[in-house]
Amino acid sequence: MRKLFLWFWLPVYRIWALWYIRGERVYRYEQLRLIIPRGVFHPGIFFSTPVFLQFLKNIDFQRKKVLDVGAGSGVLALFAARQGAEVTALDINPLAVETVSRNAAANGLTLQVLQSDLFGQLPVQPFDYLLINPPYYPRIPENDAERAFFAGENLEYFEKLFRQMPVYIHGQSRVWMILSEDCDLEKIQAAARFFHFGLLPVFERKKWGERLIVFEIQQY
Repeated sequence: MRKLFLWFWLPVYRIWALWYIRGERVYRYEQLRLIIPRGVFHPGIFFSTPVFLQFLKNIDFQRKKVLDVGAGSGVLALFAARQGAEVTALDINPLAVETVSRNAAANGLTLQVLQSDLFGQLPVQPFDYLLINPPYYPRIPENDAERAFFAGENLEYFEKLFRQMPVYIHGQSRVWMILSEDCDLEKIQAAARFFHFGLLPVFERKKWGERLIVFEIQQY
């Protein structure tokens, strides 16, 4: 099944997806309705977001301080805000920042949105929950839209993530990140260990033969 997916269905799906995201689209999740412009990561076309949301449905967000790192369209941030969280959303792409703000207003939700390369523009403060849907393919992004997919030639994104993260968590913080079996998990885990973090798998699902795993990042 996996080989058939990689050989036939994945190329066909990619052609369709690239056509589909050329224009502005609407994405709905439960009571949320989002507008996704061209150039912003579409949460319905790529499989990681629906799986992450499935995991997050079991999390109690009430009165929690939440940080969405790499917010894209804002669906994770808006979901948490709708569940009663105080949310800050970050993205390096200025169009994504604008999109999150617009989608929050359209859904009657309030959150803070910052343009930031990871934590670079975020004042130091602790969060209860961090949500991370990262780029994980090894290539240098050529524009803002590609930063949602490519983590640098040597996955430099993760070195920066683990190096910067400690001042934004406290002893009871929970940090969740979703990754695909198709990424270099060993290299990402090695980067985490270098900064005294471990990756514990806590949830996984298969979508079209691709295994997606939510990891809890634990500091030691």
